[in-house]
Amino acid sequence: MDWLNSGIPRRIIVDDLVIRSLEVSDAGQVDEAVSESLPELSQWMPWAQFEPQSVTQREELIKQWGKDWEEKKDFPVGIFRDNQLVGCSGLHLRHGVGQLEIGYWVRTSCVGQGIATRAAGALTDVALAIPEVHEVFIAVDVANVRSQFIPKRLGFTMVKEYEIEPDANAKTGQMRLWAMKRETWRAD
Repeated sequence: MDWLNSGIPRRIIVDDLVIRSLEVSDAGQVDEAVSESLPELSQWMPWAQFEPQSVTQREELIKQWGKDWEEKKDFPVGIFRDNQLVGCSGLHLRHGVGQLEIGYWVRTSCVGQGIATRAAGALTDVALAIPEVHEVFIAVDVANVRSQFIPKRLGFTMVKEYEIEPDANAKTGQMRLWAMKRETWRAD
Protein backbone atom coordinates (compact mmCIF):
# COMPACT_ATOMS: atom_id res chain seq x y z
CA MET A 1 0.00 0.00 0.00
CA ASP A 2 1.28 3.39 -0.90
CA TRP A 3 -0.28 5.17 2.06
CA LEU A 4 1.49 3.30 4.88
CA ASN A 5 4.96 4.73 5.40
CA SER A 6 5.47 4.09 9.11
CA GLY A 7 6.97 0.91 10.43
CA ILE A 8 5.05 -1.67 12.44
CA PRO A 9 6.86 -3.10 15.46
CA ARG A 10 7.84 -6.73 14.96
CA ARG A 11 7.58 -7.53 18.67
CA ILE A 12 4.95 -6.48 21.23
CA ILE A 13 4.74 -7.68 24.81
CA VAL A 14 1.43 -7.63 26.66
CA ASP A 15 1.16 -9.35 30.03
CA ASP A 16 2.54 -12.88 29.54
CA LEU A 17 2.18 -12.78 25.74
CA VAL A 18 4.84 -12.01 23.15
CA ILE A 19 3.24 -11.00 19.85
CA ARG A 20 5.84 -11.04 17.09
CA SER A 21 6.50 -11.57 13.43
CA LEU A 22 6.97 -15.23 12.64
CA GLU A 23 10.36 -16.68 11.77
CA VAL A 24 11.12 -19.73 9.65
CA SER A 25 12.17 -21.55 12.83
CA ASP A 26 8.55 -21.20 14.06
CA ALA A 27 7.20 -23.43 11.27
CA GLY A 28 7.10 -26.54 13.45
CA GLN A 29 5.13 -24.76 16.16
CA VAL A 30 2.73 -23.33 13.58
CA ASP A 31 2.26 -26.84 12.21
CA GLU A 32 1.51 -28.24 15.69
CA ALA A 33 -0.95 -25.46 16.56
CA VAL A 34 -2.80 -25.66 13.24
CA SER A 35 -2.94 -29.47 13.35
CA GLU A 36 -4.34 -29.41 16.90
CA SER A 37 -6.88 -26.75 15.99
CA LEU A 38 -7.87 -27.76 12.47
CA PRO A 39 -11.41 -28.93 13.35
CA GLU A 40 -12.16 -25.46 14.76
CA LEU A 41 -10.11 -23.49 12.22
CA SER A 42 -11.86 -25.18 9.29
CA GLN A 43 -15.15 -23.76 10.57
CA TRP A 44 -14.07 -20.10 10.24
CA MET A 45 -10.76 -19.69 8.38
CA PRO A 46 -10.78 -19.89 4.57
CA TRP A 47 -7.09 -20.86 4.47
CA ALA A 48 -7.83 -24.03 6.50
CA GLN A 49 -9.22 -25.68 3.34
CA PHE A 50 -5.60 -25.94 2.16
CA GLU A 51 -4.59 -28.01 5.19
CA PRO A 52 -2.75 -30.11 5.99
CA GLN A 53 0.51 -28.52 4.92
CA SER A 54 4.02 -29.75 5.53
CA VAL A 55 6.52 -27.95 7.74
CA THR A 56 8.45 -27.12 4.55
CA GLN A 57 5.34 -25.49 3.05
CA ARG A 58 4.90 -23.50 6.27
CA GLU A 59 8.53 -22.37 6.11
CA GLU A 60 7.90 -21.04 2.60
CA LEU A 61 4.72 -19.33 3.74
CA ILE A 62 6.55 -17.66 6.65
CA LYS A 63 9.25 -16.47 4.22
CA GLN A 64 6.51 -14.92 2.06
CA TRP A 65 4.99 -13.26 5.13
CA GLY A 66 8.41 -11.79 5.88
CA LYS A 67 8.53 -10.33 2.35
CA ASP A 68 4.98 -8.99 2.72
CA TRP A 69 6.04 -7.34 5.99
CA GLU A 70 9.10 -5.72 4.35
CA GLU A 71 6.95 -4.46 1.46
CA LYS A 72 4.27 -3.20 3.89
CA LYS A 73 1.59 -5.41 2.32
CA ASP A 74 0.55 -7.48 5.37
CA PHE A 75 1.68 -7.91 8.97
CA PRO A 76 1.02 -11.44 10.29
CA VAL A 77 2.21 -12.30 13.79
CA GLY A 78 2.42 -15.27 16.10
CA ILE A 79 1.17 -15.06 19.67
CA PHE A 80 3.53 -16.79 22.10
CA ARG A 81 3.30 -17.61 25.81
CA ASP A 82 6.30 -19.23 27.49
CA ASN A 83 7.85 -19.64 24.03
CA GLN A 84 4.89 -21.73 22.84
CA LEU A 85 2.74 -20.59 19.91
CA VAL A 86 -0.76 -20.11 21.31
CA GLY A 87 -2.29 -18.43 18.25
CA CYS A 88 -1.78 -16.10 15.33
CA SER A 89 -3.02 -12.65 14.49
CA GLY A 90 -2.09 -9.74 12.30
CA LEU A 91 -2.76 -6.31 10.92
CA HIS A 92 -4.13 -6.50 7.39
CA LEU A 93 -4.58 -3.92 4.63
CA ARG A 94 -8.05 -5.03 3.51
CA HIS A 95 -9.84 -1.69 3.51
CA GLY A 96 -9.15 1.90 2.53
CA VAL A 97 -6.46 4.45 3.23
CA GLY A 98 -5.81 4.82 6.96
CA GLN A 99 -7.62 1.59 7.88
CA LEU A 100 -6.24 -1.72 9.12
CA GLU A 101 -8.06 -4.94 9.98
CA ILE A 102 -7.16 -7.33 12.79
CA GLY A 103 -7.60 -11.05 12.31
CA TYR A 104 -6.91 -13.72 14.94
CA TRP A 105 -7.15 -17.35 15.93
CA VAL A 106 -6.14 -19.20 19.09
CA ARG A 107 -5.05 -22.81 19.30
CA THR A 108 -7.77 -25.07 20.68
CA SER A 109 -5.99 -25.94 23.93
CA CYS A 110 -5.66 -22.23 24.78
CA VAL A 111 -9.17 -20.95 23.93
CA GLY A 112 -11.03 -19.08 26.67
CA GLN A 113 -7.93 -17.58 28.29
CA GLY A 114 -8.29 -14.03 26.94
CA ILE A 115 -5.45 -14.46 24.46
CA ALA A 116 -7.26 -13.14 21.37
CA THR A 117 -8.72 -10.21 23.31
CA ARG A 118 -5.34 -9.16 24.72
CA ALA A 119 -3.60 -9.62 21.36
CA ALA A 120 -6.29 -7.67 19.48
CA GLY A 121 -6.13 -4.91 22.10
CA ALA A 122 -2.34 -4.69 21.78
CA LEU A 123 -2.55 -4.62 17.98
CA THR A 124 -5.20 -1.90 18.18
CA ASP A 125 -2.82 0.12 20.38
CA VAL A 126 -0.04 -0.33 17.83
CA ALA A 127 -2.24 0.41 14.80
CA LEU A 128 -3.79 3.58 16.19
CA ALA A 129 -0.38 4.88 17.27
CA ILE A 130 0.66 4.91 13.60
CA PRO A 131 0.16 8.43 12.24
CA GLU A 132 -1.36 7.24 8.96
CA VAL A 133 -3.95 4.98 10.62
CA HIS A 134 -7.22 6.42 11.87
CA GLU A 135 -9.42 3.31 12.11
CA VAL A 136 -9.12 -0.39 12.92
CA PHE A 137 -11.62 -3.08 11.94
CA ILE A 138 -12.46 -6.61 13.05
CA ALA A 139 -14.72 -8.61 10.69
CA VAL A 140 -16.59 -11.61 12.11
CA ASP A 141 -19.23 -13.97 10.71
CA VAL A 142 -22.46 -13.66 12.74
CA ALA A 143 -22.37 -17.39 13.53
CA ASN A 144 -18.94 -17.09 15.16
CA VAL A 145 -20.36 -16.08 18.52
CA ARG A 146 -17.12 -16.57 20.44
CA SER A 147 -15.23 -14.18 18.15
CA GLN A 148 -18.00 -11.58 18.40
CA PHE A 149 -17.11 -11.13 22.08
CA ILE A 150 -13.64 -9.79 21.31
CA PRO A 151 -14.53 -6.52 19.55
CA LYS A 152 -17.35 -6.03 22.07
CA ARG A 153 -14.97 -6.43 25.03
CA LEU A 154 -12.54 -3.98 23.44
CA GLY A 155 -15.24 -1.35 22.91
CA PHE A 156 -15.40 -1.57 19.11
CA THR A 157 -18.66 -0.47 17.47
CA MET A 158 -20.49 -2.65 14.98
CA VAL A 159 -20.67 -0.40 11.91
CA LYS A 160 -22.21 -2.62 9.28
CA GLU A 161 -23.45 -6.03 8.29
CA TYR A 162 -22.73 -7.34 4.83
CA GLU A 163 -22.83 -10.58 2.92
CA ILE A 164 -20.01 -12.56 1.39
CA GLU A 165 -19.91 -15.94 -0.25
CA PRO A 166 -19.30 -18.32 2.68
CA ASP A 167 -15.64 -19.38 2.47
CA ALA A 168 -15.36 -21.76 5.43
CA ASN A 169 -17.45 -24.65 6.74
CA ALA A 170 -19.49 -22.91 9.46
CA LYS A 171 -19.66 -19.45 7.93
CA THR A 172 -23.08 -18.11 7.02
CA GLY A 173 -21.62 -15.35 4.86
CA GLN A 174 -23.41 -12.74 6.98
CA MET A 175 -20.54 -10.64 8.32
CA ARG A 176 -20.33 -7.95 10.97
CA LEU A 177 -17.71 -5.25 10.67
CA TRP A 178 -16.59 -3.77 13.98
CA ALA A 179 -14.65 -0.50 14.05
CA MET A 180 -12.52 1.54 16.42
CA LYS A 181 -11.45 5.09 15.60
CA ARG A 182 -8.32 6.66 17.03
CA GLU A 183 -10.23 9.40 18.85
CA THR A 184 -12.35 6.91 20.80
CA TRP A 185 -9.73 4.24 21.58
CA ARG A 186 -8.79 4.28 25.25
CA ALA A 187 -10.47 7.68 25.60
CA ASP A 188 -11.96 6.88 28.99
